[in-house]
Amino acid sequence: MDKKEQASFESRLIEMRKRLSREVGKVEEALREDVVKPGDISSVPTHPADGDVEGLDAEIAIAQNEELLLEQVEAALERIRAGTYGVCSQCGSMIAAERLQAVPYASCCVECARAHQDQIAKPVHGEPRRFR
Repeated sequence: MDKKEQASFESRLIEMRKRLSREVGKVEEALREDVVKPGDISSVPTHPADGDVEGLDAEIAIAQNEELLLEQVEAALERIRAGTYGVCSQCGSMIAAERLQAVPYASCCVECARAHQDQIAKPVHGEPRRFR
């Protein structure tokens, strides 16, 4: 990967980091507002049904996803600084430019990502893995 391509990816990653940081901040603020509503004397609901638990769960899942993406973007920027961006962290081969265009924070090549995914989905003790 030449310097121009790397600079382009770095620019995209910096923009992603800015956007994700803003989004994480917004979601965290929304969570704080949902947990402690104006007029509440306690941050603990008196009964689980008092709060919109499903909505809160969805907001927490979004926040966790945004934080995970932000961590991956930060790690990709660190790989750029270290000179290892575009190199698969598993097998050491170059990550295809097409993959980096689609997922600029990718840390491994398609083959290693697929192998990792297959390992996660592998049945345990002959039983099919159940996903929620």
